[in-house]
Amino acid sequence: MNSTEKRARLFLIVASIFLTALVGEIVLRVLSHTDSDGSVYVADRRIRPFQFPITSLKEKLEHYKTQKTSYTHYDPDLGWAVRPNSQSANGLYYSNSAGVRTSSSRQETTPNPIPGILRIAIFGDSFTHGDDVPYEESWGAILEKSMNEKGRQVEVINLGGQGYAIDQAFLRWRKHGKPLQPHLVIFGFQNSNVKRSMNLIRMLYSPGTGIIFSKPRFILKNDELHLTNVPTAPPEKLVSIFENFQNWEFKDHEFFYQKANYEDSPLYLSRLASFSITGVSVKFSPRRKGYDFFARGSMSRKVVSRIIQEFKQEVEEKGGRFIIVHLPTKKPITRLLNERDLKYQDLLKELQATFELIDPSQEFIRQAEVSSLDDLFSDRSSHYSKVGNKIVGETIAKALLIR
Repeated sequence: MNSTEKRARLFLIVASIFLTALVGEIVLRVLSHTDSDGSVYVADRRIRPFQFPITSLKEKLEHYKTQKTSYTHYDPDLGWAVRPNSQSANGLYYSNSAGVRTSSSRQETTPNPIPGILRIAIFGDSFTHGDDVPYEESWGAILEKSMNEKGRQVEVINLGGQGYAIDQAFLRWRKHGKPLQPHLVIFGFQNSNVKRSMNLIRMLYSPGTGIIFSKPRFILKNDELHLTNVPTAPPEKLVSIFENFQNWEFKDHEFFYQKANYEDSPLYLSRLASFSITGVSVKFSPRRKGYDFFARGSMSRKVVSRIIQEFKQEVEEKGGRFIIVHLPTKKPITRLLNERDLKYQDLLKELQATFELIDPSQEFIRQAEVSSLDDLFSDRSSHYSKVGNKIVGETIAKALLIR
């Protein structure tokens, strides 16, 4: 091959690379969109540089201020909580004067247990709260009905919180659950809450969320739990926190903030470069690349394990019984259907070995094989459907009656 042919071949290679990059750039610009905060997304993937959600927060704040009777409101100790005596905008959720989810009749929760009736308080996130189904179809209500029909009189107090992390479930026990003196406390373990327990400002964990609040977070010091961001910042103060984030006193405890994601670079003028660098650096997620939230020895696992230990200890100190119920979401159930271990399998085994744990996973699998996986979940979202909630409630009832 002579020099002319070599130059021609090199030219073709360079031209091919250039054209491929050009086409890629054009395609990504067609597929991408920019949100109100200036963050660029390719489909649902946010690419560098990230922008703080200041504009969208202001818009949501205005809506929150006009909804004086919103179902969820700011709480200085928990971040947010169910507003007492309220109803959700979609008409599915009602709360009584104690902030307990109840039926549309808003049946009140007495300060003390009624003699002869087993008082059960349930804590956890939206899967415990029973999002996307009426109260009567939530697993807490089904648990109460199932046990009462079997002759064991019980009262179930639903203290689940939408979007809650494990720390918030524990703190809600301290603030709202402990005074009600439940005989039995059930904590709904949903694996995503391990991640949420490392978060302070919800909009950094999930930019598109409707939750405009910050939350407390436990950190470990000398193997002891210490709370940060308490009292939690009121939502209107989050605007100034975002505007001057580097000076926020708790920024080092916000696991879902990485400075590099928010720093600009001339390379990011190219959508292709930004897309590629984001994919390599953060896997299109605010979380740290390669970090295993469930790994033995990881800080996240240490923190949540300690929280659950203290949760159990405090319940037992009040004379109650502490039980965990495993609430697998769609992806974990899919893994089990395909005979694959859960990503948090080791943590689940540790919880089973350390605590009294009820696991409805096998019932979910049986139902999915009889009907379908989708039958277990709501059409509105990834929460349990009436069928999924029924499985959880009846599995717990059966286990309690046997035990």
